[in-house]
Parts: sequence; C-alpha cells; structure tokens
Amino acid sequence: MIGVQAKQAPSYVLSWRASRPVSTDTCETCADGLATRTPEAANVAAIRKVVDEVILVSEAQMIDAIRHLYVRENVLAEPAGAAATAAYLANPISGRVALLVTGANVTSEVRQRVGIAE
Repeated sequence: MIGVQAKQAPSYVLSWRASRPVSTDTCETCADGLATRTPEAANVAAIRKVVDEVILVSEAQMIDAIRHLYVRENVLAEPAGAAATAAYLANPISGRVALLVTGANVTSEVRQRVGIAE
C-alpha cells in the first residue's frame, strides 16, 4: 500500500519515516483534506502498520490529476481526493492498481486553476 501526501503539507510523511509524530510549521496546500501540521500519534502508528511507501505530490500534480479525472473519467474530485491519481500519473505502476478517488469539495479557486466552470 502506498500513501500519498501533499508536498506542502508533509507532516504525515515525515512522521511515517520517523515512526513518530513530526509537526511542521506550515501546511499551505490546495488539498484541504491533507492539510495537517500536527499528526496524531495513534494515526501515525496505524499508518505505519499498513503503508509500505509514501509519496509526496505537488500542487501542480494534484491540479493536473483533477483535470485528468474530470476530462478523461467524468469524475470531479477535490485535490486531496485526486492525490492518489496524481502520484500514479507521475509514476505509473504496472499490473493491477486501485486508486481511491474521493470528495467533490472543489473550491472556486481550484476550479479556476483546473479550468472547470462552476
């Protein structure tokens, strides 16, 4: 299992790597669902049990993934929900792959960046 986090909000990736909660000074990302500065210890422990690898994705990669999902798959996903797709598009994996795509809480600002009318 591969976890995905926004580069601009890396607290859970840093925590996964350190095996303990690691706070960050900022979490400025368009992916509200991934914007965490201070991870919960229980969450870090649970993630460490099931996640084999973690990948960071950029804001541009998430925006491109939202556009891809909307245009190619007819799915409107919020940035956090498109993060797994962003990681896959940047580094495709061969074989069977399941990507979770969740949420449709897309702000006007994100819609504008993607080029989707409201």
